[in-house]
Amino acid sequence: MNTPISIFGIFTGFLNSFSLPLRRIYKNIEKKGVISMEWELLGIVLVSLYGIIAYIFRFPTSIPYSISRENRDGRLDQMRGIAMIGIVCIHIHSYFEFFHPTDFNVTTWTLFFSNLSRFSVPVFIFGSSLYLNKKDDYWRSKFKSLLLPYTIACIIGYLIKYQTYTIPDFVIRYLTGSIFAPYYFVPLLFQFYIIYYFLPERILTDSNLIILLALSIIVNLISNFNVFNNLFPEWYAPLSVFNFLFFFFLGLFLKKFSISNSSKIRLQFESQIFLFLASIVLLFIFSLKNINLKNHHLVYPLLSILILNHVLPISAENYFYKFLGFIGKNSLYIFLLHPFVIHQMHAFDPYMLFNPYIGYLLTLILNVGIPGGFAYFITYQLRTSSNR
Repeated sequence: MNTPISIFGIFTGFLNSFSLPLRRIYKNIEKKGVISMEWELLGIVLVSLYGIIAYIFRFPTSIPYSISRENRDGRLDQMRGIAMIGIVCIHIHSYFEFFHPTDFNVTTWTLFFSNLSRFSVPVFIFGSSLYLNKKDDYWRSKFKSLLLPYTIACIIGYLIKYQTYTIPDFVIRYLTGSIFAPYYFVPLLFQFYIIYYFLPERILTDSNLIILLALSIIVNLISNFNVFNNLFPEWYAPLSVFNFLFFFFLGLFLKKFSISNSSKIRLQFESQIFLFLASIVLLFIFSLKNINLKNHHLVYPLLSILILNHVLPISAENYFYKFLGFIGKNSLYIFLLHPFVIHQMHAFDPYMLFNPYIGYLLTLILNVGIPGGFAYFITYQLRTSSNR
């Protein structure tokens, strides 16, 4: 009589099959003194697990697509909200590590939350390209919604953070997004706006977008292997569009392609097989080359988008929907204002807030809540003035 194989047994065997190569890679990296790449490998393992779970439980793999100019998909705003909170978590780890670099009992946890949040920038790139349209006021809207707030924040931040002021120094920091460390994202995003504007319409057709998406995966992967590092100056590394090219074209691709109910089943199966095989291939390449990737990955952010799209609520009456949706819709203001809060908090030890764990929670609340309050005030004033 045959004994049925349990799902738990399948998962356990699958994890064990990955444990040996993971340990070998980690030891090789450790011997060579290279910063470990375990979070990229974590993304690969999780994608493989997702492939098995999706096959067993038939999870849907569709993500926001074919969105009209009038209607926004609320799940994307929620993704932005979670990504914004994730960006704050990344910076909170640096804040705790600044004061207590040797307290590993605490910084291990702050690093854990920081690493879990590494999907945040790709989510913003993906979400931005999903709604790009070449309208008559394309550049005017980008100036009003992005460059104007960024310029104001840069001027105030430069005056607060630095002791000596020169116009050349400000211009360089402004263009490279280095007045505050997170501001690199604005010139990075603006480059994608330029790329989209100059892409010919014939390039944005269905068949060409498939080719561009495939090429972007290859280029992005090569960039993650640091192949392009010697081609550009060192200051351009955080601003490199090649680090996030796949997520930019993924948004453009999903904007063009609608997925009918009949083709969803086929896409579901094919996407699961693709993700599973891609994870095996990537893991094999990493094992051979022992390559350390930085905080711009392909697999883990893609997995995060798929999972978040499935679990996030779609009802506008849901309080979780409203909370994350508000943060997502006001993410630019929160993003620009949050560095001011965390910069001022460097004046005192986070352990002063009762204990490290309460200190972490309060730091998170302050760095989301204070910018969120300003964002609410700004958007409220803008709505009021537009209704007059």
